[in-house]
Amino acid sequence: MSRTVAFGTEALDGGGEDLEDLLAALTGDEVTALVDEMASDPDDIHLPASVRNSYRCFKETTGALNRDSLINHINEEGMKHEGQEDIVAFEAGKKRGNVYIPKFNEAEMEAIRRREAVAEAVRLDDDEEAALGEANTQDLMSLAEILDSNPQEFIMEVYADDLKYFDPDLENKTNVPESIDKVKNNDKELKELNLNNIHDIKEEQFVELFDAFKRNEGLETFSAVNCDISDFAISTLNCALEQNQGLKSLNLESNKIGPLTMASMFEALNSSDSNIMELHLTGQEQSALGYKVESRIADAIGKNKTLIKVGLKFQFTEVYDRVSKYLIDNVDRRRKERVKNEGPSQVKWKPAKTLD
Repeated sequence: MSRTVAFGTEALDGGGEDLEDLLAALTGDEVTALVDEMASDPDDIHLPASVRNSYRCFKETTGALNRDSLINHINEEGMKHEGQEDIVAFEAGKKRGNVYIPKFNEAEMEAIRRREAVAEAVRLDDDEEAALGEANTQDLMSLAEILDSNPQEFIMEVYADDLKYFDPDLENKTNVPESIDKVKNNDKELKELNLNNIHDIKEEQFVELFDAFKRNEGLETFSAVNCDISDFAISTLNCALEQNQGLKSLNLESNKIGPLTMASMFEALNSSDSNIMELHLTGQEQSALGYKVESRIADAIGKNKTLIKVGLKFQFTEVYDRVSKYLIDNVDRRRKERVKNEGPSQVKWKPAKTLD
């Protein structure tokens, strides 16, 4: 048997005799270890958790899991176990062992002395602090003139504006069951549906709503920001997007949509002549999508001819550049179609000023 080991394409081009001989020479335990090492993938979500690692437990089961009993057993074992005895007994406020003393070179010591000198120079007495605390804007401007400083910049540094109060957002009072019925009945008057920040919507309601999108032609804008929408409901939406022709804007930011489901959504828009122009998906629980998912999204956007706005943060610059180019091409394509159908714009531009 040859001892030559092939790598890359050579391993595929070589004959299978040497490989068969190698496998035949292995014992059963060695073959099992080899399979576990090659088949286990901790990042593969399609495999059960028990198969994602090479650990195998051959112990016989002792019965059904009793969580309360297990927790009590762990607590009892912890109480019975004698802790490690300290070499030096603990005393409050006393440091045990050697105390760390940082060491600095000459440059670092000079920088420390400089900072201390500056801090000492700008430190004010108690009466000066009290006087500045009661000073108004006019007093600060007079002080700036005495110090020969720009009054505006001086005030910006020593005087802080009061915090502005902003009224909280109004509660979203949209009637969810009524809205679902309108979508199911294809109500032509319902052009926009906003379910933002409504947290008590059940997953079954979202599934019913998204399934109704298949037959709805009147709804143009749908927004469900911060509604805890999961992958299961979005999978129903992806199926509906393959048939829906009415939606033009979709906003699902700040939900629980997984990367693979998100990529499937972009691919679903290419299954039919979708009219969606805006798609916003930022702020999901898993912010990092990974290159494979981002590349899938970019490929899907490249095949889409209607998207002009995508709200999504890309981690890789190469993917971001590709998506930007695709969206710019779509915007330019819409402009050419508008000029072809409606003619050039009739805006009268003012003539440029000349030196003459």
